[in-house]
Amino acid sequence: MNKNERQQFAVNFLWLLTGCVFLLFMGGKWNLPITTWIGSIFFLRYFRVQRGFWTILLALPFILLASHIYFIGLAEQVEFWFKIVIALSFTLYVMIPCLVDRFLHKKIRNQFLSTLVYPASLIVIQFLLSYVEQLGTILHWTGSMFSLKPLIQLVSITGVWGPSFLVGWLASIVNLLWEEKFELKKVKLPVAVFTGLFFLVILWGSIRMLFFAPGPETVKVGSVVVGFQEDNLFYTYDAMPEKAKLEQKEKYRALSQEVQNELFATSEKLMPSGIKILSWASGNAVVFVEDEARLIRRMQDFAKENQIYFFPSLLVFGDHKYPDANHVLAIQPDGQIAYDHFKGRSPNAGFYQGNLVEIVHTPYGRIASPICFEMEFHRFIRQAGKKGVDILIVPGDEPARGAANMHTELSMLRSIENGCSMLRTTLEGLTMGADYQGRVLSQMNFYNTLKNRTIITEMPVKGVRTIYAQTGDWFAWFCVILLICLITLGVFNVAIKKIES
Repeated sequence: MNKNERQQFAVNFLWLLTGCVFLLFMGGKWNLPITTWIGSIFFLRYFRVQRGFWTILLALPFILLASHIYFIGLAEQVEFWFKIVIALSFTLYVMIPCLVDRFLHKKIRNQFLSTLVYPASLIVIQFLLSYVEQLGTILHWTGSMFSLKPLIQLVSITGVWGPSFLVGWLASIVNLLWEEKFELKKVKLPVAVFTGLFFLVILWGSIRMLFFAPGPETVKVGSVVVGFQEDNLFYTYDAMPEKAKLEQKEKYRALSQEVQNELFATSEKLMPSGIKILSWASGNAVVFVEDEARLIRRMQDFAKENQIYFFPSLLVFGDHKYPDANHVLAIQPDGQIAYDHFKGRSPNAGFYQGNLVEIVHTPYGRIASPICFEMEFHRFIRQAGKKGVDILIVPGDEPARGAANMHTELSMLRSIENGCSMLRTTLEGLTMGADYQGRVLSQMNFYNTLKNRTIITEMPVKGVRTIYAQTGDWFAWFCVILLICLITLGVFNVAIKKIES
């Protein structure tokens, strides 16, 4: 390698390192939404200009390391192998679309169509990873854009795929400009089409929020969260060896009853405010199996006495026969249980244990209450949109401090996709209420609110029907077809070139 080659390699390597630095902020605990639009530009640049197998392979450990750092503090309370899976998946998420673009974009021989290779590949790999039951859309870059309200209205049409496609398309457009030394006149068509479409999306999102906002009719919903003596108190017990569990059982059983009493006492204080719906966080009402029947009767009596719809989440310890230890009840004002929903998605145990979103019809609209990690699965939650759910009451629990905001905001994309307002009541995380356009109506950070962890949210009682809820992942499938067509075109052009030569 001569001096010029070494200098060029150093410059190109800088693009890889720059991309890895930006990757740390593309969502997650250090989310800076603008970096999501910038980071992939440098990854794409590195893979386009490098030559040879070893320079491509060189990117793997650096992107893998950046992915691992990204998930430190996000993927806690999970098995070690799951941490490996998620870091590797994120690495593939970054690399594979870049590699597809590297080998294909010049073979297209059409400037505009060549800019579609990377964004189409990006959505295809995102779409494929969403079928992994351990992941869902947890890796999705669109999750970093919750604060960009006009833009994320697009998910009501395309699902989470639309904003990510625009991110990838921008990276491709910038790289095209880069290759043409930023002479705009050489790339007028691709730049004009992308810019026009981008501003059309922003304009449409702004109009939707301005003229099609939820109506004035609302219902008061109370959220109650009770803290523990230490973070992840009961998960600490659950992780003990069986012998230690037996020795410590009565201590933790007494602690669980103390928390239950505090939950009821704190909830009682909200009743004079006129709430009609009450929500408890996932993992907060811990109960040992021998005490569960008594606790459920107490919950039914509480709902009847206060004439409320009550959505308490229970975490059951002991030898139960349930499909999952975590479940939520929908208790009506007459004390009857409308449904008992068991958590159907878990990052540790079974991953796939149920596929039904139950609904209770109330004077305040149709209500469903999927649990925590279930919100990462767009195909599962789409049932809510198809069934016309108006409000999602989601009990959540974020035992990893770094994930306090990320999972709540990603959950909110499900509500925009399906036209339902949503309240996520979260233990050790971010409690948030938002309407079906993503406007934040209330929020409470568990770690910043040390006492009186209650909040009342005025939730719109009517949702809307969305294109995404009715048509599903049409845009992702469009990207699959688009990529196949581009690959076919590239192969055809290579064959023609060989014949001509």
